[in-house]
Amino acid sequence: MILEGCFNLRSLGGYSARDTRQVREGCLFRSDELCALTTGDLQVLSNLGIRVVLDLRHDLERSRRPYLLPPGIEVLERLSPGGDDGRTIEEAIAEGDLPVPDDGYLATMYVDLLSRLAPELRILVERAALARERPLLFHCAVGKDRTGIAAALLLGLLGVPDEVILDEYELTTSQSTPRRLAALRPLLIENHVPEEQIRPLLEARRPVLASTLTHLYAQWGGFEQYATEALGVAPDLPERLREALLVPASTQ
Repeated sequence: MILEGCFNLRSLGGYSARDTRQVREGCLFRSDELCALTTGDLQVLSNLGIRVVLDLRHDLERSRRPYLLPPGIEVLERLSPGGDDGRTIEEAIAEGDLPVPDDGYLATMYVDLLSRLAPELRILVERAALARERPLLFHCAVGKDRTGIAAALLLGLLGVPDEVILDEYELTTSQSTPRRLAALRPLLIENHVPEEQIRPLLEARRPVLASTLTHLYAQWGGFEQYATEALGVAPDLPERLREALLVPASTQ
């Protein structure tokens, strides 16, 4: 879905699970931050029927870039502490302080987020089980890292194969990165930063999430065990999630 003030909004509906059922359309959405939505963008969100937004940004990010949403949406805010200063990529470019692109570092960060974001990921799974009645959108700043882990968790619990989860993760690279690069281009030129230096920081690089999934399997044995043991969800919640959000392929 193309919005003016949001580069990375998409649905998780339609993906096929291993049991041949599909993820129900119109229930689960992911995006980047919702702080620059236009009037038209707000209408699109209203038309999607979204009733709950889970904001995975930490408090400093929210205070610096408050969200803008249609009326009537319940907002759930992250309470766990953040691990950075909340700077935007624009600020990092202007200050000449860009991190060095490193898939290994990002994978380590993702593994840390499996624990750091546990309170929010538990809420995500609990609210996703209710998303047939109250469609849910979750997001972070760029809609790639924290949001990518959250999307992988939900799709994994729904029985979507790992290769499809990784394909979905990489959609950020094709759908969002070109638009974000275009928006950043004047700032990159002004600060003499080559596009190829910034591109890896904006892309969803498959080995990063693949390494994270490998860790999840090694540590917990699978998505369901991670949800029940690390997140502390009710033992029957994964099955309730599947019953609520999986439908026969022929019904969509």
